[in-house]
Amino acid sequence: MLIAVGATSAVQIQGFTLTMLAPVCLLLAPALLLTRPSLGQWLPLALAVIGFAAFCVSAQINHLSLVDQRVQQWAAFALYFVGFLVLAGRDLLRIFSIYCGIAIGAAAYSILPGSASAGFYGSTADVWKYGVGQWVVIILLFCLVLLKVPLPLQALSLLLIAIFSLSADYRSLATNCALASVITLVGWLAANRVPRWAQLAFVAVSATTMYAIVPRLAADGLLSDAIKRKTEAQLAEGVPLILAGRTESPLSISAILDRPWFGWASANNISAEVFDRAKSLAISLGFDPAVPIESGWYFANGDVSLHSVLLGSWAEGGLFAALLPLGLVIAALAMVWNASRYGRWSVLVITVSLQAVWDLFFSPWSYGFLSGFAILAVVFAARHMPSQSHLDVKEVGR
Repeated sequence: MLIAVGATSAVQIQGFTLTMLAPVCLLLAPALLLTRPSLGQWLPLALAVIGFAAFCVSAQINHLSLVDQRVQQWAAFALYFVGFLVLAGRDLLRIFSIYCGIAIGAAAYSILPGSASAGFYGSTADVWKYGVGQWVVIILLFCLVLLKVPLPLQALSLLLIAIFSLSADYRSLATNCALASVITLVGWLAANRVPRWAQLAFVAVSATTMYAIVPRLAADGLLSDAIKRKTEAQLAEGVPLILAGRTESPLSISAILDRPWFGWASANNISAEVFDRAKSLAISLGFDPAVPIESGWYFANGDVSLHSVLLGSWAEGGLFAALLPLGLVIAALAMVWNASRYGRWSVLVITVSLQAVWDLFFSPWSYGFLSGFAILAVVFAARHMPSQSHLDVKEVGR
């Protein structure tokens, strides 16, 4: 039943913000008044309200319609979040049943003719990269948990997905799946013998080393031709590794520095002077001045691209609009650190947390992201604030 509720997200109402899941959550929302939410459940809701108010102020200052989906995004988050709290509370099985349904709905939407992703499809690899990839991972891990597959085998499945994603030039998903797999295996092998900080420090050092080596292997053609071409193009542009191959970050940073408090409402409002300062910043960071980097700062339809949920929220809505995505990053990292609190769901929690951090920093808004971020906040609240010591022991594995 809950999977079917989540799957209503396959029907789009408004852009990336509202799906048919929204009216379902709207009908359920008043029931929250009959509950006693914890601090961990109130906090995301409060940040969403602050973010929505910030976007409203920015819209008024910059003459943007209040019904624009940029303005509505955190209000939609709050709606999904409250609906999911009413439906699932702190029960992980119920929470992830909804998430599985959302993944099914988002994957179904992405392969339908006329979807925003359909224009990118030229091969099966494109369907995986631009459409169903990260949603299939969620569905697969959910099924593996229900089938009681041991954690090491779940980690192995992530490694296989990482290899396939790398062959399909979906490097971010490959990286996140591989990292989640390693974190799971290190935690399983170390158990209680090695402190958590030492486990994650080992993973971080290994990941940093691989992050420096893999681009060179790709440029040498040891992976796939598609990855080789893309890596060579990024190396030629001089994109720093810390930016994960993205060229839009200097524009986002320059836009934020120019209007840090209330933003531009829409990236399309960013002035020509800010674009010039962004080019200078990019060159100072190591971008090749001979390469027209500004060509990557636009979508195909001519709209300005910031390609980051977090930086885009700050640039468009101002500092207070960025508090929620920043809070989600912190929540995701906390869940990776405290993955053991989630018992049999720990592999899925680690995977979606790492993917969320990547998407918040390096991805533009995409279909299904808002409801997915709302689920992330519900998962966080299920085992944090109050802390694990206040939870019923029976609740930890559910």
